[in-house]
Amino acid sequence: MVLFLPTFLPAKNPPLTNFNHPRLIETRELPTLTGHPLIRIVDMRTSVSDYLKSHIPNAVYLHFENLQIPDKGIPDQAPDRICLERLLGDNLSLSNSMWVVLYSEKSNPNATFLAWALDHLGHKKVGILNGGWEKWTSERLPVTQAFPSLSPKKFFGKVIQETLAEKKWLLNRLTAKNVVILDARPPSQYSGEEGEEIRKGHIPGARNVFWETTLEGEEIRVWKKKEDLEKLLSESGVTKDKEIVIYSRAGREASHLYFTRRFGKTPFRIRSDEGQGDCHLFQSRKRCKPSLFYPQIWCPVSQCSSLPGVLGGLVCG
Repeated sequence: MVLFLPTFLPAKNPPLTNFNHPRLIETRELPTLTGHPLIRIVDMRTSVSDYLKSHIPNAVYLHFENLQIPDKGIPDQAPDRICLERLLGDNLSLSNSMWVVLYSEKSNPNATFLAWALDHLGHKKVGILNGGWEKWTSERLPVTQAFPSLSPKKFFGKVIQETLAEKKWLLNRLTAKNVVILDARPPSQYSGEEGEEIRKGHIPGARNVFWETTLEGEEIRVWKKKEDLEKLLSESGVTKDKEIVIYSRAGREASHLYFTRRFGKTPFRIRSDEGQGDCHLFQSRKRCKPSLFYPQIWCPVSQCSSLPGVLGGLVCG
């Protein structure tokens, strides 16, 4: 008699459901899936020392700075598709058929930064653990010091141009009534009172929605209720008929608002050829199409052109 151990049947029994787009994952959904062959858990906490002390079983560690590289001397730019494919496939052992669950500490933007990168490559099976590491450990869920045994996989991305905006596209829409620009940085950086940039300030017309205002709690920080988030964003002019451009210094903080608005608690339509409502991350590189704005305001004055009517807000071109 031959006995077969039970196996997962991904075609009939997907490990997670409701993944037409990335979403929040609650802690109760994950404990029985940490060993699932189609689940890749990524620990995005700021310190690798924390990972070495303990982490969710089978989680692989990635520091968010792996998503920031120099481009023509300008720091903190987004890697291109090939670079991201290698990182995801070779280093994180991720394939296109797999689900990705990301977590960080204090629900900071580390995890949403990778979530945006995956969305940029068209990968929708992405979840952010709501409450992050603190909520997981507060519920006494399993942890380990063991490293997962992983082998390289093939990951193929298809760049979704609508997830990344360019300078020229935004410059032409600074006064457009159907475009809302959000600055995800702390109020002191938005006002120009603080910051390490050569020139300080914000893009003209941008409204400040500090990323931390989308969360509640002290030690355990979770996303606010849907109605509270809708109120927060609507007070900044964000509605379903608007195109939303989000930026921060290097895109990390902006990715948190991007996830919140597009996938977390208040989802809305993706931009189409008819110009339906969209959420863009703004990146300064000219080859990028409308989409999240990655403003790089570290560059030397000689390499930058100043956006009109604002103290600072330099964008490299």
